[in-house]
Amino acid sequence: MLGKLIKYDLKAGQRYFVPTYSVMLVLAAVIGISSRFDRNAAGNTNYIFVISTMLFGLLIMAAVILTIYLLVDRFYHNLLGNEGYLMFALPVNTATHILAKIITSLLWMLLGCAMVLLSGLIIAALAMTMDNWYEIMKMIPYIFSRYQFNGDAFMQVVQVLLVGCITVVMGVTRIYASIAAGHLWSGHRILGAALAFIGLTILEVIVATTFDPAGFNTSGVLPLCLYQLVWIVLYGIFTWYVLDRHLNLD
Repeated sequence: MLGKLIKYDLKAGQRYFVPTYSVMLVLAAVIGISSRFDRNAAGNTNYIFVISTMLFGLLIMAAVILTIYLLVDRFYHNLLGNEGYLMFALPVNTATHILAKIITSLLWMLLGCAMVLLSGLIIAALAMTMDNWYEIMKMIPYIFSRYQFNGDAFMQVVQVLLVGCITVVMGVTRIYASIAAGHLWSGHRILGAALAFIGLTILEVIVATTFDPAGFNTSGVLPLCLYQLVWIVLYGIFTWYVLDRHLNLD
């Protein structure tokens, strides 16, 4: 049932992300192609390159805002709004509903990062001339001889991805816990959620500076991940408690 809930949420976001990322890839191609003319413009302004680059930057900002909006909107209206009557009537426990929202939000953010990376590759590929490609091909043997791509390098990449994913999940669960806290207010729930988010963020800073003034980044990846996982569990338990024990869909 968890898979069906995730699929349902992904379909809900699909109508927003498919056109957004499609336009992003098209703009990336336009930037890559027009950049060649920019180099040969002999002092003339390449308006196509300038405009497409500005639109591309604005589109990335819009995608970030859209992702945050959807992860908040889907959680609030799907579980705490009118749709909650249907969702909680399903043979699914509260923890599964919360987990589905967290996984979906993580997938949306990973998709966004992948699209930005793909757009960058498209720009680079289309902007380069045959001479650029030839120079790169000549540098590949030197790069492999100069740097050793062994298991340590692979593990470093894995660690970066792991910390990044856990950080995203921690941020998502903080938002969900804030929304759940705001739900406890008899009125002005949005204001309550905003104040709860600010309060939880301040609390995280106080805890981090109190118990590890040097910063968890200097202590290695494992302590940092464990620290973040503790917050994820606490936020998850609080969100579950509110939705499972104090749910009010009036």
